[in-house]
Amino acid sequence: MSNQRGTFAKRQREMELKDRAKAKEARRLARSEQTRTTKGPEIAWDQAVRAVVTPDAPTESVVPTDDSSD
Repeated sequence: MSNQRGTFAKRQREMELKDRAKAKEARRLARSEQTRTTKGPEIAWDQAVRAVVTPDAPTESVVPTDDSSD
């Protein structure tokens, strides 16, 4: 009869795991049923990333120049 306590604990753990799996599946199903009109993560317009340009920064030319005066 000493085995009953261990057996009950094992059964209880298994039931908790089953409940977690059911909850996870329900969350997945709810997420998949939501229709999205855009692809990728949604970003709020007020939190949009904007480039910051400072007037003090030196501007570098991206186009290489041919200054081969060798």
